[in-house]
Amino acid sequence: MRHTVKLVVLGVLCLAAMGFGYGGFEAAAGFVNFGDVNDILTVFNRDSLKGDGRLAYKGPLWWFGGHGGDQVGVVTLGGSGAFTARATQADSLSSELAAIRANFEVGFPHSPVEWFTVRPCVELAGAGMVIYAHTKENGEFVGNFSARFKRWYAAWIVGAAPGVELMGSLPTSEESFLGLFVKTSYFFPVSGPRWFGDKDPPGFGLSGFSVQVGLRFGKTAPREFEM
Repeated sequence: MRHTVKLVVLGVLCLAAMGFGYGGFEAAAGFVNFGDVNDILTVFNRDSLKGDGRLAYKGPLWWFGGHGGDQVGVVTLGGSGAFTARATQADSLSSELAAIRANFEVGFPHSPVEWFTVRPCVELAGAGMVIYAHTKENGEFVGNFSARFKRWYAAWIVGAAPGVELMGSLPTSEESFLGLFVKTSYFFPVSGPRWFGDKDPPGFGLSGFSVQVGLRFGKTAPREFEM
């Protein structure tokens, strides 16, 4: 994953050197399956702490981040980064989940009408995540590293996410625009998740459908994004 992150950062820096064509902020809902994580945490609560509650992470998994890119010929090249954090608890046990990701994206924009863009795209993404569970006698959430019961898992994963984006835009000047976009994609792993930490890690990954919404600012009018 470290090599993927380095490539993404290098790509984004190269785009910055050329002058960004666009950039902005986004939020994404990832529809992942938390079932195995919840089962493992509930077993900890029941067998190690004699609790009877169920720990239940619930979807969607929300990511927040930003992106940037530029058009090179008939394609767009860009990069993005995002983070997510969640927590759940039951009886005497608390758990936190946190992850970061970095994406490199290639898109194929087309404007069927002025100021509206359809952009099929594919992303190569690297992500790292941590799941931490602990008793909460000294605090319910992150920082309770002196808890009498602690379990943790960490993993990295590399995957691909084909998708399609729709964006409507408004000109803010002769050479700039403000866009609102929605994008749907499906993330599937190419390598991983590779787990380390305590034994018997959960069968949990980040694969699944994702829906992104966000704002985009650009220096080049979308009408130039034509095949």
